[in-house]
Amino acid sequence: MRPEHHWPVRLSNETATTKPTNTREWLTVAHAQMAGSLDHHGQRVMLTEDMVDNAGQPRDVYAWFGRPVWTLNKFVHNWYGMIHTAQSCSRAEAIDSPAPAWPNFETVWIPVADNVQLHGRLALARDANGQPLSTDCIVLIPGFLGDNAVLRTRDLAAALLCHNFHVLALELRGHGRVEHYFPDLYYTFGIFETQDMLRVSEWIEDSYSCVRNTGLIGFCWGANHALLTAWYDGRSANDPNISPRLARVLEPPSPRRHYTAGIMAFSPVLRWEDLLDRTDVPHQLLEYPPMHLFQEVVKGRMRRKEHPEVTGNLRHLINYEFARSQLGPSFPIVEGYQFLRLLPYRGQPDGDKLESTRVPLLMVTAINDPFLYAQDMADMTARTHNPLVASLILRGGGHIGFAPYNASYFYSLILNFFDPQTGPATLIGTRR
Repeated sequence: MRPEHHWPVRLSNETATTKPTNTREWLTVAHAQMAGSLDHHGQRVMLTEDMVDNAGQPRDVYAWFGRPVWTLNKFVHNWYGMIHTAQSCSRAEAIDSPAPAWPNFETVWIPVADNVQLHGRLALARDANGQPLSTDCIVLIPGFLGDNAVLRTRDLAAALLCHNFHVLALELRGHGRVEHYFPDLYYTFGIFETQDMLRVSEWIEDSYSCVRNTGLIGFCWGANHALLTAWYDGRSANDPNISPRLARVLEPPSPRRHYTAGIMAFSPVLRWEDLLDRTDVPHQLLEYPPMHLFQEVVKGRMRRKEHPEVTGNLRHLINYEFARSQLGPSFPIVEGYQFLRLLPYRGQPDGDKLESTRVPLLMVTAINDPFLYAQDMADMTARTHNPLVASLILRGGGHIGFAPYNASYFYSLILNFFDPQTGPATLIGTRR
């Protein structure tokens, strides 16, 4: 990130009476000031209020942008969506060997449960004398089965540190070095990991007096973790999304707020059960490039964990990982799916999870995402009435390829969202 990439949002004293009072209003004000970083065509975006019509129904996002949905998986019609996606994804792993060292970052192990620790790379922002600044710490989560070998994580971590944020790049259960040192600790795709995320926030704030608040950024399935964390932080004691079996192995709600600096979710997999349906059959590279490559990642996981089959079937992978995890082989998979569901699926409810969010939350996706459907963002927005939750659909960026698409807008959006003076958490008053 270069200095010219940052377009700071200003809230002058003259406009104090019209300052935003929630995340949605903040996004409208912020985008108006950052839109100049986009080219003329890219300035047409969908904000939260654009995604819902006067009757409260989700708008057709592809009609809004004039983008036929059938073009998304065609190289000739969606070249930039494909290229930007490829530029932000990584096939490298940091499991048996750690990723190359990052300047100013150190290795930390964070206790989140009995005999469970998560691995991360932590850097503290410091003043000219080398003393830690009193500032916020932003936690970064990679995408599906990702780890700290992902260059996108490294680059964003360095940019945040340069702008005086503490940064923690986290690897979850079954990811990266956690997978290497704890191979019997299986991934539950967000069930135990969601509770872990609250523990991570508490550990940072309690262990480092220089940390004022924590913030969270997730990508792809990591964005799902971010959304579930926002829900889980504010859930009720009798939340119907948590079955009695799960309630016995998870902790009750805490009055303590987590990630009070805010949460950002880039390219979340909102209808992930539809994704499971798509992985029930194999896809060829030239026929459906993103899905083929995703299924290769699923195969790699099955091979590494020596599951009964090596296929690209995500549904089967989840079943195998659940069975070998603390949940056990007798755990009803339907209860796990209810916990993880973000939008209704075949008549099964989602539980309106984001209505429980009590910190600023911003979801971002792209209309030219070749892997997921941007319409899901509008569907989620139409169902969510919580003003702390805002949504944004950009014209470009593919799947999590927002930095290659437009580095200025991508970094400015993040830096302004977490700005301790003009970010939504400060304006709304959710910070500690």
